[in-house]
Amino acid sequence: MNRSADSVFAWLEVLDSLTYYELFRLPSGASADEVRTAFHEFCDTFHPDRHVGRTPDERRGLSMLFKRGTEGYMVLSDDGLRSHYDAQLAVNSGPAMARLIHSPLARPPSHRTPGPQPLEDAVRSPSARPFARRAEELLRGGDLRQAKLQLVMASHMDPGNETLLDTLRDLEAKLAAAK
Repeated sequence: MNRSADSVFAWLEVLDSLTYYELFRLPSGASADEVRTAFHEFCDTFHPDRHVGRTPDERRGLSMLFKRGTEGYMVLSDDGLRSHYDAQLAVNSGPAMARLIHSPLARPPSHRTPGPQPLEDAVRSPSARPFARRAEELLRGGDLRQAKLQLVMASHMDPGNETLLDTLRDLEAKLAAAK
């Protein structure tokens, strides 16, 4: 095993005991710019695509390191998650608290009332997104015929998408009722 492989596996051995700050070699009071810069340096070192010539075990290890770094960046770059993480570190600084899993449940509760999901978010195909977005704009503006055309295009770009098809059926029913 070469020296760089030893380095990857040495990182893996201590990974679970490192806080996100330690992972990026940052003080706990680091600014958002410092966090971003440290994350970019981390990516330059550990991104799996930069290590295509390594063994499969090394690549798996680098992938684990990179995922943890991405998780850490998501927490440290979000003010709400970061304050929650810092509070947990203050209470318990053991290895169990070195991580805060990034999930919707980890976020502080939102004070906004949830509205309907934008049609664009239900689209799976990137090529269908602009059509879905435009269809929603037209629906809000009351132009049902043009919205229908946009929905037809979106559904062609994202075949089998039930949300698009349901919206299209509802729109066709509104158009039929308006006649």
